[in-house]
Formats: sequence, structure tokens, C-alpha cells
Amino acid sequence: MKILALRIYSDTVGGYRDGVPRLLDIFDELGIEASFFFAMGADGAGSPLSRIIGDGKEIVASAPGILRDASKRGQDCGIYGLNPLEWRNRLEKMKDTTLEADIKRAIEYFARRTGCRPNGFAAPGCRVNYMSLRIQDDMRFKYCSDTFGMYPYMPQLSWKLFSTMQIPSTLPPVEVILRRSSEAEARVRFAELTESLPDGLSVLPMNSSAANEKELFAPLYEFLLRCRDTGAVFTSLNAVARSLDPSSLPECEIMFARAFGMPNEVAVQCID
Repeated sequence: MKILALRIYSDTVGGYRDGVPRLLDIFDELGIEASFFFAMGADGAGSPLSRIIGDGKEIVASAPGILRDASKRGQDCGIYGLNPLEWRNRLEKMKDTTLEADIKRAIEYFARRTGCRPNGFAAPGCRVNYMSLRIQDDMRFKYCSDTFGMYPYMPQLSWKLFSTMQIPSTLPPVEVILRRSSEAEARVRFAELTESLPDGLSVLPMNSSAANEKELFAPLYEFLLRCRDTGAVFTSLNAVARSLDPSSLPECEIMFARAFGMPNEVAVQCID
């Protein structure tokens, strides 16, 4: 059986305010359960320019009803950090106390707006370090999806085994698959992706802003419809986590490499 989990991350005001509602409507129509990860801080808050001119726009705070709506519609909801741009650009330089405070603030903001804790965490840019993994353990997330890989596992880094399961992305991000694609090219690439889905669990990462691209919206809808009609079962990462016993998962080291033609190194499951 082919099982497809959509790992959707929202890190801009446009992707959040326009893309997320479009995706929620599609998922309602097609009966799809997915996982959304929301940046709880400001759009561009990590950039030096935005610090100078003060133009970072709050993402979720600009329309908190969208986050609440995603939760009320039964979608799996987690966090994509506080300020993703800062995480991607400065993770190794961030103080441990700052990193911990940012994750705690993101959890607090999420809980304040939804009335519940986030199920999972997805690291911006698929970048992690020893401290980020340790803090995730302390925060007791049900799962994290920080890495690329082949199957769920318990992560190791610097000889330390962590206690929060990783459910990695197994496919390249939609925006990488469809980079510089016309609508016709997007249809071809989505068709190829549908045909290449293996049996078992596949995790497809996607930025919510992809739903804002006119050339990609119709091909994306057709891709989801084709997957459903050919028997693929959609699930959320939280549902996957509930079905797994952490004590039975393999222990895998995290390494850093360029995966799927992405421009920067990302965290990758090391499989012997």
C-alpha cells in the first residue's frame, strides 16, 4: 500500500494567509489528512535588514483564525520554529539560551491561539544541531520532522541518542521538484512523482506558498486527486507517530549533506 504524508511548512505571511486556506479547502474536498508546521514569529524577522527597518510582519498573529481553523478541521498542526530565517542562517551561532527561549515562545504562542500544545516540530531548512535536538526532547514533542531520510528512526548526533522520534521527508520538496516549471511541465513532473511513489510511507515536504502559484495550483490539485484515485492513502505525521513504538525504531546517526539538489546542506538520516 502506498501511504503519503504531506509535510507542509508555512514561513511567510503570503503562504500563511493565502496558501494555507487554499490547501485546507482542497484537503476537505478530497478527504486528506496532512501535517502543517507554522512559523510563530515574524516574516523575515531573522534578516539584518528587517531588524534595521522594523518591517517584519507577524505571520500567525496577522490572522490567528487560520491556525485555529486548521486545528478545528482536524489537521495535524505543529510549529516551524519562531523565526525560520534566523534559524536557517544562524543556528550554529545562536546561544543555547536563545534557542531554548525561541522554541518555548513558539510553543506558548501556538498554545495560546489553539488551546492545545503542538504535536510536532519541523526544523527550518532541515537544519539541526545537538542543542536543538536536546531541547526538542525537553519539550516532549510527539515527533519531529527535521531531516531527510528513508523511514522513521531515533536520532543520534555526537554520540548522543535522543528520545524524540524523527519522521523524515523521503521525497524532495515540491518547490524543488517544480523549480522554474511551466504549468505543463508541472503536470509532467507530478505525473512522474505519482508513478514513482513506492509502497509504504512517503513524506512529501511542501511550502504552503506553492498553493499561491497560479502555474502550480491546478497541477498540484490534479496530483492529489490522482494519488487518491489510484489508491494512495493520505495520513498525517502525528498518525504515523501514534502507530509506532519508539523502542522498536532503529537508531540512526544524523549527517549533513546536500540532498535532492538542494542548494545548502541539510540534516540527513545516515543508513548503514
